[in-house]
Amino acid sequence: MDGKIRKSELELLNEAFNIFNTATEKLQESYQKLKEETEKLRKEVEEKNQKLEETSSLLSSVLMSTNNAIVAIADDNSIILSNKKYKEYYEIYGDQFLSKLIEFKAEGSYEFDLKGAIFRVHIGKFEHSDVKGWTYSVEDITHLKELEEEHRRDEHLKSMGVMAANIAHEIRNPLGSIELFASLLARDLKNDNEKRVLIESVLKGVKSINSTISNILLFTKEVIVNKKEYYLSDIVDDVVLYLRHLMNDKKIKFVNKIDENFTIYCDNELMKQVFMNLIHNSIDAVNTGGIISVSCYQEGDFDIIIVEDNGCGINEDFMKKIFIPFHTSKTKGTGLGLSIVYKIIKAHSGNIYVESDGKSYTKFIIKLKRG
Repeated sequence: MDGKIRKSELELLNEAFNIFNTATEKLQESYQKLKEETEKLRKEVEEKNQKLEETSSLLSSVLMSTNNAIVAIADDNSIILSNKKYKEYYEIYGDQFLSKLIEFKAEGSYEFDLKGAIFRVHIGKFEHSDVKGWTYSVEDITHLKELEEEHRRDEHLKSMGVMAANIAHEIRNPLGSIELFASLLARDLKNDNEKRVLIESVLKGVKSINSTISNILLFTKEVIVNKKEYYLSDIVDDVVLYLRHLMNDKKIKFVNKIDENFTIYCDNELMKQVFMNLIHNSIDAVNTGGIISVSCYQEGDFDIIIVEDNGCGINEDFMKKIFIPFHTSKTKGTGLGLSIVYKIIKAHSGNIYVESDGKSYTKFIIKLKRG
């Protein structure tokens, strides 16, 4: 009996042991599967973290390399985030740049001026965790504004040119008759000195008007350029030789800083007219003993020529209209000289700029493409 019991217990023990082994095997299988799933999840997490890191790095790279200044400013005016371009602007303009930005506290696009530069700023609101504030994307649009102004000037010059041409032709026809009749009258009155002097004054006035009309027509007609390579010093020397007597009268010192081997591609006669106008204006602007200089250098594919004087300067309001015809600060003159200069330079596919502090100097900068 006891043997049977022991046998039964052994069988139960074996059965339990078998069940335990089976459970252990299943547990090991489950553990292996769990281990494999865990490893799989770990790899997926690593891959996602890697992608997240790469995306974050890419976003940071884009943020830092964009030409726009990007800055996030909290409501308490503390900077949360900024990129390289913002730091460049801050180095140039200092706290004024930041102060200008925080003046704007509404979503939208705005423009502001700072030390002669023009900026456009796009503003959006952000909220992250418990931080609220504004994001600013700032771009320097100074050059764009200059191009817009140049386009408006060109359109204005074009419309004024058409009008001026019509007026010039309308005046020139009766003016020819006046000159003819005055000449005949002068011939008939050659023995009457008193009246002949009056007639000669009329003829002088007619010639003056005719000269003005010729300048107007020169301004209105299309400029045809025949470009060749010329030594810049030769062009300027010819002009200075012609104007030397005016410089001597005012004891003006002319400083020629042009390298004798420096050449430009231009229409020789038209370019002489450019320097004739610019240097003549400088002569009028400087006081006795003043200084006029011409210098040049190369900048990439462009020739840069500078005509500078230490005269009375040009005020800011007049500079905005300086190349528009019939605007002049002189008591005598038509205001066409610089308009013609502008037209000639544009015909050379170049550009001309003016700088002045309005009191002690004026600088005309000509930019011509080589070849």
